[in-house]
Amino acid sequence: MTTSTRPDVAIVGGGVVGTATALACLARGLTVTLVDPGGIRNAASYGNAGVISRGSLFPVAGPGMLKKLPRYALNRDVAIRVDYGSLLAVAPWLLAFIRRCNETSWRAAASALDPLCAAAYDEHWRIAGEIGAQHLIMRRGWVKLYRSEAAFASGALERELLAQHKVAFEVIDGAELPQFEPALKRRYAKAVWHTETGSVRDPGGLVQAYEGAARERGATLVAARARTVEEDDDGARIVLETGGAIRAKTVVIAAGAAAHDLTRTMGYRLPLAAERGYHRHFADAGDHKLSRPIHDTGGGYVVSPVNAGLRLLSGVELARRDAPPDTTQIEAVEADARETLAIGATVEPAPWHGARPSTPDGLPVIGRAPRHPHVVFAFGHGHIGLSTGPVSGRLVAEIVTGAAASLPIGPFSPARF
Repeated sequence: MTTSTRPDVAIVGGGVVGTATALACLARGLTVTLVDPGGIRNAASYGNAGVISRGSLFPVAGPGMLKKLPRYALNRDVAIRVDYGSLLAVAPWLLAFIRRCNETSWRAAASALDPLCAAAYDEHWRIAGEIGAQHLIMRRGWVKLYRSEAAFASGALERELLAQHKVAFEVIDGAELPQFEPALKRRYAKAVWHTETGSVRDPGGLVQAYEGAARERGATLVAARARTVEEDDDGARIVLETGGAIRAKTVVIAAGAAAHDLTRTMGYRLPLAAERGYHRHFADAGDHKLSRPIHDTGGGYVVSPVNAGLRLLSGVELARRDAPPDTTQIEAVEADARETLAIGATVEPAPWHGARPSTPDGLPVIGRAPRHPHVVFAFGHGHIGLSTGPVSGRLVAEIVTGAAASLPIGPFSPARF
């Protein structure tokens, strides 16, 4: 297809960043076309833990990561798995990642992400209120669990930086945990309760509500996949795989992990990897229901209470986005999680898997494309895409309209690569 009228903004990607950008642009009086092949189950926005985290300031490339690399490389740690069939594809990202496994880079990333994460919950709550979706969001915090005093002590630097950035948390002694969260069966030494963090009962449903609100407010939805994006006189155009193109004054690429291949067709070589993840839903079989998401740091898994039951999520898999699924990690953590919670039968035939768009420095890519003045990049959010999607959409709308950025976005510039 080829559109007969040119919208102000055409957005590639219908996940949380893309739909939030659409709402923010519509609120500023712009005409919007949203281009996405469809199928919310295929998006990382559907499959995540649903945590709107105030304290997710830290990239995976931390100062303690290098000493763990041999164990990770041999796939002996359930938290990270390397698909060696994809090694050549992920090697540039991996080398850049290793260079950032130091405290200086970690602290710099935390400072850059702090304003984004600080604004995340309020922006979610504001938009959810406008579109009638606040029933999907709760704010009971989330809990990081430590199996030993030594494991808790290893997180001292993280807690120091949380306090430095005024992120509220409380340390809970293991003896107090059964009263605080009665659903826990396993005994832990310590826990850290992130009190300002929210969570979403149905992440995919929330994104669908965003999309529905955008449509109701005048956005045009096009079910198609982008082949490339090109400059087009005083605008840009999205060339579709099915033929034809969509012309717009500005094109926003918010395509998640798919942005890697799309931007390569435009001549960019951004170090973007697909951090694949898996989840599975189970019935909550406990007499006491889990009241908030938990992260068992020793087990390498997260469990979130969602409308579908208990959502169990495994760690990171470094693989090509289109590599065949490998359920090794999710199967391993299921057995472990059953020692922590009363988990019933699965409610679906197979685990879900998807890909997070991840940069080596742990920062999203938000800003105008260096060689395409009518194109704005908005991807690479890694583990905080759902959390910071709405505030990212607001920032993109500010870029599109030429308004002053409401938050510092310099560290997210595509030019840093």
